[in-house]
Order: sequence, then C-alpha cells, then structure tokens
Amino acid sequence: MMYGIIAVALIFVFANLPQYIRKQLTEKIADESSKAKENLQTSQLNFLTKIEWLKFYPLKKILLGVIWLVCLFYAVRGVFMTINDPRGVFIFLTVLFWLITIFTARKIWRYIKLSYHCVPVLNYIKTKEELKKSLQGECFEKVLFEHNILRKYFPVLISENWVVMNGRLFPRHGVEKIYYLHESPVWNYEQIRFIYSNGEEYLTPSDRQTVDELRQTEISNLLHKICPVVIEKAEDINTTSNKKDKSIIYWKMNYKGKFRRTLWMIPFVIILCILLPLCLGSSWIIYDIIIIAILVWQLWYTYKKMKLEERTSNEIDENNNKKYTIAMKNIHMYNYLLAIKDETHIYKAIIEAAPDENNNMMIWLDDFNFPQTEIEDIRKEIELYFKAKSINCIFKAGKRV
Repeated sequence: MMYGIIAVALIFVFANLPQYIRKQLTEKIADESSKAKENLQTSQLNFLTKIEWLKFYPLKKILLGVIWLVCLFYAVRGVFMTINDPRGVFIFLTVLFWLITIFTARKIWRYIKLSYHCVPVLNYIKTKEELKKSLQGECFEKVLFEHNILRKYFPVLISENWVVMNGRLFPRHGVEKIYYLHESPVWNYEQIRFIYSNGEEYLTPSDRQTVDELRQTEISNLLHKICPVVIEKAEDINTTSNKKDKSIIYWKMNYKGKFRRTLWMIPFVIILCILLPLCLGSSWIIYDIIIIAILVWQLWYTYKKMKLEERTSNEIDENNNKKYTIAMKNIHMYNYLLAIKDETHIYKAIIEAAPDENNNMMIWLDDFNFPQTEIEDIRKEIELYFKAKSINCIFKAGKRV
C-alpha cells in the first residue's frame, strides 16, 4: 500500500513539475526584464539560455547522451559475455544494443550539437553567437490572457523583436505568414504553421482542446503580433498564390507522414514479439496477437487516410491548374451567358440549351466565338459545370431550330 502511494505521488510530481518550473522561469524572465527596464539596464539583458531551459533542452541533451553511452557500454559488454557464454539470448541482446548504438549515433550527435533548440528554423541558419547577439537587450513582458486554460498552461513572453510562445522563440519580423488551423465539431484540433521569409516552415505539435471561441480569438490576436498575415480558414489556404501553400489542405490530412512513422514501428514490434516469450512465459502469444493486431489496424487506417489525402490533394491541384476559369449565367429560359477566361483573354458567348425527354441537357455550340482549337477543352468545362448540377450534356451541331 505504501509503495503504491509513493508511486502515485511520484507520478503526480513528475507530471506537474515541468509545467511548474516553466511557469516560474517565465515569470522570472518577465520580472528581470521589468526591473532592468526600470533601472535603464536593458542593454545587458540576454535571456536566450533561460528560454532554452523552458523546454528543458539542455537536460534532454544530457539524458540522450547518457542513454546512448549506456547502450554503447552494454553493447561492448555483451561482446565479452557472448564470448564467455555464447547463449542465444546474449547474442540477440548484444546485436540489439549494437544496432541501437550505431543507428542512433548520428541523430543523437546532431541533436546534441545543434545550438538553441528553442529557436526553430533559425538555429539551422544562424550561429550560436548570432542568435545570442539578436537577443541582446530584448526586454520581455508576459502576455496576459482572459481564457483560464491559456493563462495557466500557455506561457507567452513578448518583446520588440521576439515572441516566446510555449517555450519556443519566434521572430516578429522574419515570418511571412502563419496558418492557424483548427476545426470545430466537439473537439478542437489546433495546429500552427509558420512560413518564414526564406521559405522554411515550422509546424507546431497539434493540440487537442475543447472548442472555445475566446481561446481561438486570443491565440489569433497573439499570432497577428508575430505576423500580420494569419490564415485561419481552409478556403483561404486554397486561394493563396504560393504553390507550396496549395499543398496545405488541413493539418489533420498529413497521414502520409503518419503512415511512414507506422512503418518504422514494424521492426520494433518484431523485436518486442521475440522478447516477450523470454519475459512473460506461456502467456506471450496473447500479447503478441494484441500488439500485431494494433499495428495492422494502424497501418490499414493510416494507409486509407493517406490515399484519401492524395485524392483530395489531386482534386484541388486539378482545380487550381485549370487552363480556364468558367462562369455561366442563365439569362433567359434556356439561354446561358458563357464567359471563359484564360490568362490573356475573356471570351463571352450566348449558348442555347434545352432538356430532352430523358432530362439530358442538349447544348448548341454553333455561335461560339472561341478559337476552334480550344473548343474541346471548353466542352469539358461546360460538362463539368452541368455535371455539378447532376445534369448530363449532349452537344448538338448547328443552330437550335
């Protein structure tokens, strides 16, 4: 009983301690900035190292380095143990630790070597000294929210040139546009995409929150302080002129990456299925079946969603890449004013259309003043227009009698 209480207490502490430290550190930065501003000593301020600690990046680097060294130690030790006692378990574990050590070495080294993880995108472009210089003299103020959840769990600091948002540092003058994507059935999935001036992008992790108009308004107002161009609707995304932005349909449609990440889980599941018999005895087969079933379902689900994403994306690309923009207006009975616009001209003509006994729409094209070489493409556009109204088209030659 006592051990259970201690375990629950430790879980509670570890779950809430990072948020508490982050809140205290944020308030400390704001207080030091306020005092320096009062004493006219803002030129000496540089909070980059403290901002780096908001997400515990230095601690993460130490832990990753220690874990990698532990794997290396057991990989080397496993070689000697296998030589002395060449059992199958020792061979398997030695190979496993060597694989983990070798294939993670490059990624862990790059993570440790990268300076200031709290400055996304710019930490790959600027040196450590340049980042420090750009933060020199910045005086931060805490942003106060009316929304209760944002006030407690979403710390934000703002200065003349920078915004610290949830432990990450964003420039106020280096972002070209921001996509604030959210949907609103019962649950609200939010994601923010920053498009920098050099074309690079940074995507914040998605956040699941209950739908709240005040929350969305306050986050939108904050994002407008970083960049005046904030796009919140999927329709606005589709009308943007930047080709890269057309691929942004909605954040939740990013199932191609999810499917790839699920594929990477296959070797881990295989290793886990091999290790379970050594740990669980006769009941291992039940756990293996459960794990494999979950993996198969996840692969099937993400693959299905990925294909839906591709179809939707292709349809949007086809609409955006149309040679013509077509508009039709029913001006009198079955007379339609047809206007088709390409890159250089606007063509107008009145076409005649009438339904037959099978409710098909018969269309006469005799009076077209369009270039004859383009008539076939124009026919396709007219078919699409009536198809959207669930009407089949039959084209007729000559004039309507």
